[in-house]
Amino acid sequence: MSRVVVVGGGLAGTLAALRLLQAGHRVQLRESAAGLGGMIAPLGLADTLVDAGAEAYAVRGGVGRALCDELGLEVAGPAGAAHIWRPSGAYRMADGVVGIPATLADPALDALSRAGRATVAQEPGLGADVGVDASTVGALVRARLGEEALATLVEPVTRGVYATPADQLPLAGVAPGLLSALRERGSLLAAVAATRAAGPTVEQPVGGMFRLVAELERRVRGAGGDVRCGASVETLTRDASGAVLTTADGESLRADRVVVATPAAAATRLLAQVGADVEAPAVRRARFAVLAVDGSELAAEPVGSGVLVAERTPELRAQAMTHYSAKWPWARVGGREVLRLSYPADLEPTAEQAIADASLLSGVTISPRQVAAFASVEWTAMPARIDPAARDRLLAAARQAGVDLVGAWVDGNGIAPVILGVDRVLR
Repeated sequence: MSRVVVVGGGLAGTLAALRLLQAGHRVQLRESAAGLGGMIAPLGLADTLVDAGAEAYAVRGGVGRALCDELGLEVAGPAGAAHIWRPSGAYRMADGVVGIPATLADPALDALSRAGRATVAQEPGLGADVGVDASTVGALVRARLGEEALATLVEPVTRGVYATPADQLPLAGVAPGLLSALRERGSLLAAVAATRAAGPTVEQPVGGMFRLVAELERRVRGAGGDVRCGASVETLTRDASGAVLTTADGESLRADRVVVATPAAAATRLLAQVGADVEAPAVRRARFAVLAVDGSELAAEPVGSGVLVAERTPELRAQAMTHYSAKWPWARVGGREVLRLSYPADLEPTAEQAIADASLLSGVTISPRQVAAFASVEWTAMPARIDPAARDRLLAAARQAGVDLVGAWVDGNGIAPVILGVDRVLR
């Protein structure tokens, strides 16, 4: 039985600890923050807990669902329909793929001009060869549905969900199989209908995404894992008998194996101490404001599960708004509605700004007296996409230094890539 120290208690570190315990190893987990979970974290808001970070996992591939099933967690998809907001009003997001509709009856087409709808209506008769050589979402939609549909239906989704312009978003990454379905069916609308998921594309454990980490922690502790939070690992060295790690409060740990599951900056600092000089990739910041609102017309869900902002106005600072308690109804406690607004990284929203933005985006005037709670949330180390070749070099350098490296900054931003990346610790 080997001794393993896991550094970092986000999803990757906590799951790695559980897998190692299940394989018969002795595991010590150390996390610098006050609790486990990393960017999967609960936020206490009035009388309920909501997600302060990641709120769902992608259904495609079944990876997140399989882990929840293993842990005995009930899951459900979101309720309500997403909308796109412009100063003229909010309209339904297309029920398709990346904002591309699947049928001419989609209510989202009402947002187009008569000419724009006519262009879309002609799409089924274009033939399978038009746009079939496109490599990006923008090129495909422009070729088959026209500029107006691209700007109105698709561009807000690619920018709001994927933080990428449609002309830079690879089809292979977000809609694999769409081009082959186009070749087979001769229509982009028909291809979308054939390839989109039959049910919701995302889901979460009922009660919040943070329930996943809470259950993982319970299992790790129950299996004998030694877990300490508020214990930042500062040094990692090696001697003849293995690895030696020390924490900021003076604890010394010895291990046969080390799993580093921290954010990039901390991981590369520890790797450098054992001779692996790798450069930490760029990260980005994200800011959110969360409101709990009493006794409001919001209960009628005027913008469904929330809105993406397609066109800014001088007074609007938010980039998107999720009507969290409409999207995840278990968060609706005592008739109180929960709204989550995202902001540019360089803007720290005040309660007044969040209330004004939520009123504008929802079409419901919210009085400050109705706000039972407000929270401003900042994430300072959101992983960026990493080049596959760079990822392979990082993993090779870590292995050479005797370290297993896991986490979103290496494996990809998203719940499924992180879960799959943990499999490396058992190889």
